[in-house]
Amino acid sequence: MNDLQPLLLVIGDPSSGAIDLEALASRFEIEAAADRTSALIRSARTPNRPCWILSPGSGSGSLLNSFGDAVALVGSDGATIWMDDRFAGLSQSLRDQATGWSSQSPQHQRRSHFHEDDRHWELLRAPSTEGSWLCLVLEVTDERRHQLRVEAITSAGSRLLHIDRTTVASLNVAERLQLLEQQIVQQVREELNFDNFEIRLLDPRSRQLELVISENINPLKLGEVIYAREEGNGISGWVAARGESYTCSDVQADPMYREGLDDAASSLTVPLRMHDEVIGVFNIESNSPGNFDSNDQELAELFGEYVAIAMHMLDLLVVERYTVNEQAARNLLADLDEPLKEITDVARRLEDDRQADDALVNRLSAAVTSMRSRIEATAAGPQSILDAEQAIHRIERNEVLADLRILVADDEETIRVAVGRILVQLGCEVTICENGRTALEEFDRAGSRGFDLVLSDIKMPDLTGYEIFREARTRYDGIPVILMTGFGYDPNHSIVRASQEGMQSVLFKPFRTDQLIEAVTNALTTSD
Repeated sequence: MNDLQPLLLVIGDPSSGAIDLEALASRFEIEAAADRTSALIRSARTPNRPCWILSPGSGSGSLLNSFGDAVALVGSDGATIWMDDRFAGLSQSLRDQATGWSSQSPQHQRRSHFHEDDRHWELLRAPSTEGSWLCLVLEVTDERRHQLRVEAITSAGSRLLHIDRTTVASLNVAERLQLLEQQIVQQVREELNFDNFEIRLLDPRSRQLELVISENINPLKLGEVIYAREEGNGISGWVAARGESYTCSDVQADPMYREGLDDAASSLTVPLRMHDEVIGVFNIESNSPGNFDSNDQELAELFGEYVAIAMHMLDLLVVERYTVNEQAARNLLADLDEPLKEITDVARRLEDDRQADDALVNRLSAAVTSMRSRIEATAAGPQSILDAEQAIHRIERNEVLADLRILVADDEETIRVAVGRILVQLGCEVTICENGRTALEEFDRAGSRGFDLVLSDIKMPDLTGYEIFREARTRYDGIPVILMTGFGYDPNHSIVRASQEGMQSVLFKPFRTDQLIEAVTNALTTSD
């Protein structure tokens, strides 16, 4: 027996199997003790020998298993009294750090961390006898790297929520969405090391998962949709319905997987949450089988929390902007109500005055009507063109635009009718569509003749603005497309995606007639 070999006193029967002692037998002398008192008496007989007392029923089995790492007995002067083979196998600098810390640290300190090159170590110590310390050295490189990634992702997520105010002050909502998307793509690549991914947000009314960001993932075929349902909607639909993450190690063997990345071999899909509510999914794919583990899932879920908050904040911004504009217009209309009534009364009195100038009376009445209608149009927000009723009578045929074929698609009747009237007045040949499906049918009907320009709303019940843009460009190479959106609302990031592929312009509702004419003219005169 080596008196310097640590003594392990196990209360109870060491052979009962409650504690795995086989791996420790080469480095510890193991003895049984009937109870804790007996163990203490046995320990006192060899005061110069390190001794551990463990009870199988106390949950100490996990502690025993940790002795697979390096162990040493360090004297109060820092000298190594005894070490096992693993401790001896450590570098000299690491052994010096461990023994120095064990002997010189304050009495209360029991844990520390060191790193050497790119490896990380955790040091634990426990008092032994006569001022000596039992030092345990555990390599925690993988755990530390994971923790550093968690910290990096937390920092990256925080940056998503604190984009510099001076940067976004002059941006509209669509441009802020584009900036947010750029930030998300950058952080996913740099911090998560994912290159192939997509983010879909859940429409709470239709329960449809709508694509907002996509990197290297093939889009769904035109007309295909994914709903938040456990069956028949792939992994993303299942995750959104259940609110649980899903790791697919082999896409060939998993019937729930739907084609996304070319030559995909594995995928990881996590829910995006706001509090307890699922608002979307974050789907990552890889060409390597079994590429995702529990650490990847934890990190994706963590980053997803920040993405969800950032998206929610932008949605609140859109709602706030709409509400503020609407309320401001209504307040203005209320404030002007009395003055407008007085002007109207003056106009009526002048009508009764035979000497009054008829032209002046008509101008006063028209001015009041125009002012009211414009303020009401502003209050109506995205459902209106601000000066359509007044401007329509002043629009003349434009020879540059005359006879050009333009398709207009918008599910808001007021908008599509008003836009159509204005374009017809300019001399254009206009086709009006009430939804995306009708637009596709008109594409088919037009055949090779096609259209010269397409104006489409960002979000219709059946198709998004990007889907209309993509289909138009597929059928008619280089055709100019203008997308329309209410206050910059772009739930599917159609503006961002279409802009990257050559979209000409965006109109933010409510817009003025001259803005519409300018956008159409520029798109048609500057297109390839």
